[in-house]
Amino acid sequence: MPYKLKGIIPPVVTLFSEDGDFDWEANYFLADYLIRCGVHGLLYMGSTGEFSALTTEERKTFVERMTRYIDGRVPVFIGTGSTSLKETIYLSKHAESVGASGVLVVNPFYWKYTERQLYDYYMSVAKSIAIPLIIYNIPLLTGQELSPELVMQLALDQENIAGVKDTTEKLGHIRQLIRITEKREDFAVFAAFDDLLLPALQMGAAGGINGTAVFCPERSVRLFESFNAGRYDEALKINESILQLMPVYELSQPLFLAIKEAVHQLVLGRPTALRPPVNECSDLRERVQMFLNKHNLYANKAGK
Repeated sequence: MPYKLKGIIPPVVTLFSEDGDFDWEANYFLADYLIRCGVHGLLYMGSTGEFSALTTEERKTFVERMTRYIDGRVPVFIGTGSTSLKETIYLSKHAESVGASGVLVVNPFYWKYTERQLYDYYMSVAKSIAIPLIIYNIPLLTGQELSPELVMQLALDQENIAGVKDTTEKLGHIRQLIRITEKREDFAVFAAFDDLLLPALQMGAAGGINGTAVFCPERSVRLFESFNAGRYDEALKINESILQLMPVYELSQPLFLAIKEAVHQLVLGRPTALRPPVNECSDLRERVQMFLNKHNLYANKAGK
């Protein structure tokens, strides 16, 4: 691999218009905002990006236009996972063809598979492309945790399997994954839960693909940069401010709704439409507003 993936890579929400299409103006504005805040990359079509609510053609269209708009200003990673191996390979090849920096591939959900079947799945996808592949472990939604042994074998056997996003609250699981770097230095482990970002960095993680970085990116960016510069007291203080943001995940179901509402209020200054089957929560706007006020986040509003 030419370099080790690293940094804060927000799992960006997908913003829709009232006619059911994408709100391109809003998506472009959010991308510009995150880049200005110093993020080290952008992830589209992850869980927070509602890939599961989109058709294959919608996913392709969104990826094409957003990759073209960002135009190399930061690396762009695309979630291409599906329950179908054929579709995952198709979307991964498409992401590569339009200039994506890498793909994030969730293990096939619905059925539970053997470790050998999962190994074959990831190897097939990785061999179909030349760009980096990041394994996506999110047992909360897939119903199956990817073992450190499986991830290690994949990392050792296929060079462009370049990292893993570990969406688990088990710090021990992240620690076991980080041990892979003892055998392959350029393998990148990313924490997903914001409260594990600092301890993961202390153990050798490459960064975070964490939800609060979508609406409050400067805190995660400052934490990452302070830690890497050896300013540990500063990193601890910033970490305390990030820990205060964790209740955002309890404000809505699915959890991305609260993140999207925070983007509406802090970044866009206006609402966007929702994609069914989700719909308006009667008091979500007020609850998010109270949360943002409590933590003095309105200084980050668009235009300030």
